This record gives sequence, structure tokens and C-alpha cells, in this order.
Amino acid sequence: MALEIIFEADQKYFEYLWNKKRQEQKEVEQIIDQPDKKIIRRAEKREVKRYNLSQTAKIIRISRQGLYYWITKGLVKPRRDYRNYPVFTVFDIEKIIKWRNTIK
Repeated sequence: MALEIIFEADQKYFEYLWNKKRQEQKEVEQIIDQPDKKIIRRAEKREVKRYNLSQTAKIIRISRQGLYYWITKGLVKPRRDYRNYPVFTVFDIEKIIKWRNTIK
């Protein structure tokens, strides 16, 4: 009998916590309005687009061999695709441009 009372009390407390968590999630969803969600989605899409070595060199305005030299010296760390070729995201390119501007 005592175990049943304890079990019911635990079950009610669990339901209380579960409802509280759902309420907090709803509040968070209300705080993040539609424009913010669009910004988040755009950032996720930017992460997906990848550029190869030649495209990145054109964007940075250096030669392909110069960018490859930076990679071999360890100054730039590219990600690799399934063929083990170096690929860069928009964020990687931004970091390279900032780094290059600090050198000058």
C-alpha cells in the first residue's frame, strides 16, 4: 500500500516536470520569431555549400598554387571531401581572408 502511494506521487511529480519542460519549450519557440528562424536556416545553408581549391583561390584573389602552399605549410586547414580533396565553406573562406588581412 505504501509503495503504491509513493509510486503515484512519483508519477504525478514526473508529469509535473514533463509539463513544465513542454511549457518552457513553447516559451522558447515564441521568443525565436520568424525572422530569426530564417537567419538560422540561411547560416545552415551557408555551411553546406563547399568550394574546391580553385574556386576558393579565385574568391581570395590568390593563385591556386599559393593557396596549396599555405595548406602544405599548415597555415590553412581545409576540410576534406570523400575523395580527400580540400574543400572550403564560406566560413572557412572568411577566416582565411581575416587571417590574410592581419598579416599585411
